[in-house]
Amino acid sequence: MKEIDLETGVSYAFDALVSDRLAMLLGAGLSMAPPSSLPSAAILAWTAKQRYDAIHGTTRAPLAEGIEEQAEFFFQRGELATLYFRTLIDFDAFAGQPNPGHEAVADLLLTRGIQTAVTTNVDILIETAGQFLFGQIGTGVSGNVCAALPPDQSPLLKIHGCRTCDPDNMVWAPGQLACPPVEQYIEASAAWLGLRLADRDLVIVGYWTDWDYLNEVLERTLGQVRPSRVIVVDPGEGGTFAIKAPALYEIGGRTSAQFYHVRVSGADFLASLRSTFSKSFIRRILYAGNQEFVDVTGAPAAPAFLEAPVLNNEELWRVRRDLEGRRPHQPARDRAPPQEPLLGLTLLQLQTAGAVHDGSYWVLNGRRIRVLRTPNQSLHQVEAEFQRELAPTVAPDIVIAVGAESGSLPSNIVRGASAPTIARGSASRWFARADALQELGI
Repeated sequence: MKEIDLETGVSYAFDALVSDRLAMLLGAGLSMAPPSSLPSAAILAWTAKQRYDAIHGTTRAPLAEGIEEQAEFFFQRGELATLYFRTLIDFDAFAGQPNPGHEAVADLLLTRGIQTAVTTNVDILIETAGQFLFGQIGTGVSGNVCAALPPDQSPLLKIHGCRTCDPDNMVWAPGQLACPPVEQYIEASAAWLGLRLADRDLVIVGYWTDWDYLNEVLERTLGQVRPSRVIVVDPGEGGTFAIKAPALYEIGGRTSAQFYHVRVSGADFLASLRSTFSKSFIRRILYAGNQEFVDVTGAPAAPAFLEAPVLNNEELWRVRRDLEGRRPHQPARDRAPPQEPLLGLTLLQLQTAGAVHDGSYWVLNGRRIRVLRTPNQSLHQVEAEFQRELAPTVAPDIVIAVGAESGSLPSNIVRGASAPTIARGSASRWFARADALQELGI
């Protein structure tokens, strides 16, 4: 396993993304990063032991300290789901705030940048992050469930189970591996993953386990997988990976020289990959408009204007949504940008006139401007759909609806009559592209 830096690792992962080859295995380390800060298996086991021993005192033998031993004890007694999961394990232990790593995975799943994701986590922080991005993550606890998802969704396979969708069958005890339904879940997942991960680039993020038997789950599930490249993202020493994840280390060994280690946190790596994807998306739109800019002005745009702005991931995501033409409460869905030169031309003309970025908007001569893709649509219809998306205090001054046709019908007529309300609509003024350029003096 060869150590590489963050920039090189992200570039390899991004190359896999744009060539439809990116797959990910996500471990508990991802959800232990702040602000999620979910407890480790050791903390869960300690808490369960304290509760159990306090309940029974000296009337029963003390509960084992390890979570694997605890889970097996209750599984053999037929009390894993009823007593252990529902009484001794904190019901809220897997609840938390998604961190930038969860947000990146959710965004890249919704845009199908990640073709297939596998997680050993039972929490729903990736799914929660997807909800905040206005999208639904397609998940399954077995390969059969994932195979039944719509073909335009990138699946998230939860091979350790799910705290929400199937809480009674979370895989915590070694004895479960040979009993239904877990045995059938693993068999179906192994067959499905053999096809999904063949000749893909596999990025392993946040793999950390206090549970030895989980390596057996991974070995049985991923035993025949032969990825083209494996990138391990882990802040620890590379040598420890072979010890704590022998099954995964053996998979990496099948790739010969294409086995890499990036010593950073998983959340940082994923956030960087998401940023790289977003900037490339915007850059391609700018480049698509450059020839139109030459035709209009007689000279190419300044090189700096052909680069994506320096924004954080949320702001870049909002820009992508607008350039895709997404309506309020729709997620960004496109892995590749629309081939519409006028969209890029508009951005280049704004910058040439002196506009600078302010978050996801542009500012020109003191006015905040939003650029929205609206191909072959009536301006009044688009304005009506966005009328109450933003409060007037944060709404832009001008919205340029690129591709829309202006008309005389006001947006309030399109909405029709409604009950009286004290809510105020957007203070923005809406323009088709040509009218906006005239208004701005471009």
